[in-house]
Amino acid sequence: MNDNNQKCQATIDQLGLHPRIVQHEPILNFETAEKVDQELSLTGTETKSMFLKGKSGKHYLFMTTSDRRMDRKALRQILGEKVKLVTGDEMIELTKMQPGCMTPFGLPDGLISAIVVDPVIYQHSKLILAFGSECMSMEITADELRQLLDHLYPDNTHYLG
Repeated sequence: MNDNNQKCQATIDQLGLHPRIVQHEPILNFETAEKVDQELSLTGTETKSMFLKGKSGKHYLFMTTSDRRMDRKALRQILGEKVKLVTGDEMIELTKMQPGCMTPFGLPDGLISAIVVDPVIYQHSKLILAFGSECMSMEITADELRQLLDHLYPDNTHYLG
C-alpha cells in the first residue's frame, strides 16, 4: 500500500465503514475498469472524480458516475468561478494520484476547497471508486459514500441541481 492507500484506509477505519477493497492491474481508463469489474465480480456503478482548478487557484472536485459529463456552467454557478480540469502533471504533483484514478479521499489536507456531487450517484446501491492509486479500488454503498463525504467535506459539499 502506498501513502494514499494508507490515508484512504485510515479514513474508512475511523468511520467504521466496510467497503470491499480490491487490488488489481493498473486502471487508467474505463475500458480497463470494466474488465477488472468483471474479473473481480464488482457489481457497483463506476464513478469518476474530476480534479478541477478555478481561476482563483483554488482546487475542487466534481464527482459523478462514469457515464455522465461535467456541466461547466452549473459548476461555475455553484463554485462562483470558472473551473478547468487540472493537468495530469499537476494532479500527480499535488495528489500523487495518476490521471483517471482521482478519489475524493486520501488527499493532502486543505487541498480541496469544495466538492460538487452529482446526486445521480445516490440512485445506485453500490459504487466503485479509486482507492488512492491506479491499482486499488473500493466498492462502497451509496450511504457509506455519503457518510465519507460528510466527514471529509462537512461544510463544503455541494450538489448539482
